[in-house]
Parts: sequence; C-alpha cells; structure tokens
Amino acid sequence: MLLTELTQILFAQITAPVAATDDLEFSFWKIMFHGGAFAKIVMVTVLLLGVFSVYLFFERFFFIKRLTSKTDSNFMDNIEDFIKEGRIESAADYCKRQNSPEGRILEKGISRLGRPVSDIVSAMEAQAQVEVANMEKNLNLLAVVPSIAPMLGLLGTVIGMIIAFFNLSHATGSFSPKTLSEGIYTALGQTAVGLAVAIPANFFYNLLLTRIDKFVLRAQNMSGEFLDLINKPL
Repeated sequence: MLLTELTQILFAQITAPVAATDDLEFSFWKIMFHGGAFAKIVMVTVLLLGVFSVYLFFERFFFIKRLTSKTDSNFMDNIEDFIKEGRIESAADYCKRQNSPEGRILEKGISRLGRPVSDIVSAMEAQAQVEVANMEKNLNLLAVVPSIAPMLGLLGTVIGMIIAFFNLSHATGSFSPKTLSEGIYTALGQTAVGLAVAIPANFFYNLLLTRIDKFVLRAQNMSGEFLDLINKPL
C-alpha cells in the first residue's frame, strides 16, 4: 500500500506540469497584435511593406525575364550574315523584329554604320543605359524596404519597452514578473517582424541586381562581337 501511494504521488507531480504547459500555446500572431494602437499601426505598416516588396520582386522578375528571353538564339549569326552580304537595311529590320534589348542596342549600332567607331560605340552604350534603366525601374523602392522595415520594428520595440516600464513604475501592490515580461516579449515581436520582412526583401533586391548584371555582361559581349564584325576585313 505504501509503495502504491508513493507511486501515485510521484505520478501526480510529474503529470501536473505537463498539464499546465499544454494550456500554454505560443502564438506569434497574438504577440504581433498584442500591444496598443501604436504597436498595431507599426506592425501593419511593416507587413504592408513586406507585401509591397513581394509584389515589386515578382513584377520586376517577370518583366526582366520577359525582356531577356525574346532574343533569337541565332541572333548574332544572322546579323553577321546580313552585314557580310551588305544588307544593312535588312539587318536593321531584323533587329526591330526582335523587340528585345539586344536588338535595340544593335539597331543603334547598325544605324550608325559608316560613321566613326566612337559614334557607333556611344550610340550603343546610350541605348544599353536606357535598357538597364528600364529594367531598374522601381527597383530603388524595393531597396528601401530592407532599410525601413527593421527601423520601424526597432521603433515599435523601443516604444513598447517604454510603455512596459512606464506601466511597471505606476503599478501598485506586489511586483509580478508577468507584467514586465509580457511587455518585453510584445515589444520584441516588433523587431522580429521587421527583420522577417527586411531579410527576404534584401534577398529579392540582390537577386534582381544579379539578373540585370548578367544582362549587362551579355550586352557588352554582344557589342564587342558586333564591333569585331564591322572591323573585320571582308
């Protein structure tokens, strides 16, 4: 009997904390919107910035992909054939039909044939800058999100900490750690959300820059091939 009673007491002591922890459910969503009106405004603003960055990324990503995938795989070979045959007008029309950044760049170069090489290079470089600027449209807005989102989160955290300590300083009666800890984890949730938005936005921005840099390199190589072609003795 004594052994049975001891077993029941130990079992009760073991299972009691488990039952208490089962009632405690961690919900980051509740923490995000647990603070006052200011904290909720900051949280909604940061989340809207996150949605905005995702929209900008996909809009720019598919725009750049659509532009850079229009060029014919045999584009330079066909241009070389036109140039060797002396069909300059046909080469220019072929570039127009491509309706691609590479086609527009080479069209500028072909339209300057017969002029000094420096004029041809300047025209192609100017058109390349126009194409890059077109790809980078609104990209500066995406670059702002990784800077603003953590700062807004930090602002929400600082204000939340101030409010938590203010409420603690005016609390009467016995001190409860729950009063302070609840304000602290609510405030820290602001910074966590700010970082959660800033990190993907920064990744999106650099990914788009990488694709644009690849286009610039390809355009430079194409321009070099074209200059070698027109300077090659027939």
